Amino acid sequence: MPEIVLDRFHSDAWHTAPIRGETFAAPEEKYLGHLADLAEVLSEHLGDVAIRSIDARWGTDTLEGADLLILTLPTADQPPLTAEDMALLRGHLGTGRGLLVFGGSVSDTVPCPLSDLVPGLVVGPDLVSVRQKPPTSHLLTYSVGADGLPGHPVAEGVEELHFHRARSVTVTGSAATAVAARDGSVLAAAAEVGSGRLVVVGGGELFALPFLGRADNARFLLNTLSWLLTGQCAPGGSELAKAVRHERFFTVRSFAAEEDLAKVEGSHVVDARPYRSLLERIGGGVLPDPYQDQAAFLLEAELRFDEMPRVIREAVSTFRHQSNDYEGLLVRGLPVDAELPGTPADPARQVDKSTWLSELWLAGFASALGFPLAYLQEKHGLLFQNVAPTPHNASNLSSESSAILLDFHTETAFHPHMPDFLMLHCLRSDHDGIAKTIMASVRMALPHLSLADRCELFLPQFRTGVDYSFGSANGVQGNGPTLPVLYGNPYDPYMTFDLDLMVGETPHAQQALEALRSAVNKVQRWVRLEPGDLLIVNNRRAVHARSEFSARFDGRDRWLQRVCLVSDPVPSAADRRGSGRVVETAFAV
Repeated sequence: MPEIVLDRFHSDAWHTAPIRGETFAAPEEKYLGHLADLAEVLSEHLGDVAIRSIDARWGTDTLEGADLLILTLPTADQPPLTAEDMALLRGHLGTGRGLLVFGGSVSDTVPCPLSDLVPGLVVGPDLVSVRQKPPTSHLLTYSVGADGLPGHPVAEGVEELHFHRARSVTVTGSAATAVAARDGSVLAAAAEVGSGRLVVVGGGELFALPFLGRADNARFLLNTLSWLLTGQCAPGGSELAKAVRHERFFTVRSFAAEEDLAKVEGSHVVDARPYRSLLERIGGGVLPDPYQDQAAFLLEAELRFDEMPRVIREAVSTFRHQSNDYEGLLVRGLPVDAELPGTPADPARQVDKSTWLSELWLAGFASALGFPLAYLQEKHGLLFQNVAPTPHNASNLSSESSAILLDFHTETAFHPHMPDFLMLHCLRSDHDGIAKTIMASVRMALPHLSLADRCELFLPQFRTGVDYSFGSANGVQGNGPTLPVLYGNPYDPYMTFDLDLMVGETPHAQQALEALRSAVNKVQRWVRLEPGDLLIVNNRRAVHARSEFSARFDGRDRWLQRVCLVSDPVPSAADRRGSGRVVETAFAV
């Protein structure tokens, strides 16, 4: 059985395979699938292999038994390749084995001459970049396309490659062969060194999960590994690459199977009930009227939130900065207004209450997360929005529905100033206690998507619909903006998705949407909100839904209050009158 050795001593910039069960310093690092789980790809498509890693300084016997060594060049602050290390590499190649070298993908990587191994072969210091497309063509991007250069086994069937954060490779003389280039800049080269084989790639991220599905990257990976191990390109490479892109699903890590959020221990749940006495004192006393003197009320709520128990404030702060697997934070058992009026028959109107506890909790938590705002078309611009069923909207795609499933969606996905966070506070449960607030996070959904579908979802080829409450006819699809579904960090992306109102502009885009529909349904988690529960949803990383339930319209139906908020108030400032909090963006539908 061939053995592949991954060097993790000289560079930790990226790992060429996820390390199962490893604890990472930052949550997002758990999702860096990198080389798409090398063991899975090889065992299914190239035969069984053994994989081990090097985590300590090299010794004389470190490379013994390694049929293929994968090495990422170190950055300036990482252990350099010493003369002794280079001697071990020469010996490794001299015995007929393979070496795959990746250029570092960070800006402080030093130039690394590999001429000790192959005369005239050098990985340059700078990342290859191109101008972005208009209107941002004054900016550079490090995601570039390259041509596969025919004539070498690793380039067999490779016409186009997609590189991300790659360095140029200088090839002087005939000892090495360029196998990929862009506008004269070589990005990958191959060489035979004695009886051994070497491939140098300017940046290894073309083999990472977000990029392995792009262009002919999968074919290039299979060819490269096969040639380094056997001296030949991957047999049946085209079909194998197609299988990797369209059929292989890469599960980087597992998640709890329990679907009820409240029953799973973790950072996504914080119990406020042990602090009830303190919370009642915080909520006591005179408060400004949140509807008549909103500014004073929000200021007071922010000051009172600072008096909350540290465990609650810490949970909110952690969620804001790091989030969690579920992309939601459930705060259980906040005190509820003692004399709660009937569930509003018209949720678009403010409700007279003798106390303002629910508004206080919403405003206080909002102050720790960002800038709360409202939308003119939603509940007449109320900041504290009532969510309750109404007879005339029972079967419409509206927060006032009850007889239908309100399916997965990003809140106001069509809006240029959509919320970053959404807060739902339960004042009264439904009569039968069956209504579920359902969530599905992008982190949990990604492993259920093929690489090809992931690539489609990153392209701006999806038209979403404008919500019913913003003037659109009920259920009209695709009358809103065109946007990508996945965006941001390619390893840990954001997601904008509306299952009912979004359509793909091409057959491949529509197929990717259907795949995402299936994925979010597979990973859905839910909670039955009880009075005093507050659920905070990361609106850029999770979609949410609500199950159908029986409404009686008797003044005792399910009643939530909702607040939307953004992390940065600046983008929406031009669409808010004066210093107010109501976004007045108009839509032509």
